[in-house]
Amino acid sequence: MYKILNIIFDFGGVIINIDPDRIGTILTQKGVDNLLELHEHLFSKDIYKRLETGHVSPQQFRDEIKSVIRIPVSDQDIDEAWNSIILDIPEERLRLLEAIKKNYRIYLLSNTNSIHFDYYNQYFARTFGYKGLSDLFEKAYFSHEMGLRKPNPEIFRVVLADAGLSPAETVFIDDNAENVEVANTVGIQGYHLNDGTELTSLFKDDKLII
Repeated sequence: MYKILNIIFDFGGVIINIDPDRIGTILTQKGVDNLLELHEHLFSKDIYKRLETGHVSPQQFRDEIKSVIRIPVSDQDIDEAWNSIILDIPEERLRLLEAIKKNYRIYLLSNTNSIHFDYYNQYFARTFGYKGLSDLFEKAYFSHEMGLRKPNPEIFRVVLADAGLSPAETVFIDDNAENVEVANTVGIQGYHLNDGTELTSLFKDDKLII
């Protein structure tokens, strides 16, 4: 049994609270009445995944939305709805991450996009005084910068190689079971954080207990 020296954290649903349903709620409030058609259009053209791998720009994403909905909306309206998924980072999670850095090398690996990236970095800086989210970790890896997204196993290999990590000494924590399963296939010890399980409950005295 290898000693765990490194922890890679997912972001949404693990560190920061999210609510994907809020996007539809905000768009409906703005008068959009064909949400299903919009979702099917974005899904069929793989827009969501392409945005998260940097192969669709924020403006192309906004223009795709405008091409489907039946009312005029501004880029700001779209960004407001898109960013509404992002809620808060409970302070106890932040303090946990700060504390465990004395025992582990910690990293972030997030499927995200540049619209969300800008928004939550501003929130993080404003709320906790860090320059940006990356300052909390030894290194943060973001899908839209890497051109890869989970659950592609290559994204895990890239992180391991770039950070110089042994997979057997590394734990990956994610709220998506498929991502965890793929991490396991490359030798990382994946842990699925189930709904209702608080991240801080996985640690005692700043040590991982899973």
